[in-house]
Amino acid sequence: MVFQAAHGALLLCVFLQLFYLPVGQSPVLPNCHEVRASFQTLHPGSRWVPDSPVSGADLQVCQTKGPTCCSKKMEERYQVAARHNMESGLQAVSAQLKRLIIQNAAIFQVYTVSFIEDRNYECEVS
Repeated sequence: MVFQAAHGALLLCVFLQLFYLPVGQSPVLPNCHEVRASFQTLHPGSRWVPDSPVSGADLQVCQTKGPTCCSKKMEERYQVAARHNMESGLQAVSAQLKRLIIQNAAIFQVYTVSFIEDRNYECEVS
């Protein structure tokens, strides 16, 4: 769960880089319809995908050597989603650890009290 957004963003960046063609290959007229469809399945109602590839000079994560269908707003949205997924995953794990510590502390306390009581009883009997 924690890595779903990061994994999705990475796959989208790889997909976006497919528009970059090495020298010598015939260019395909790229458009961003497939990227828009993929992005809208993750973020319904979002209109941040450009109609055609753009330079992407302002991007920090999806850096490409050629035109890209990724926009700055898309990157920001993925960063927010990744942060949210990371935080919710950490909160879930933290809650499990807290329960485990509380349970083990209670068990330790019962054992320690029982041990002390047994030792005190042995001292009184002796």
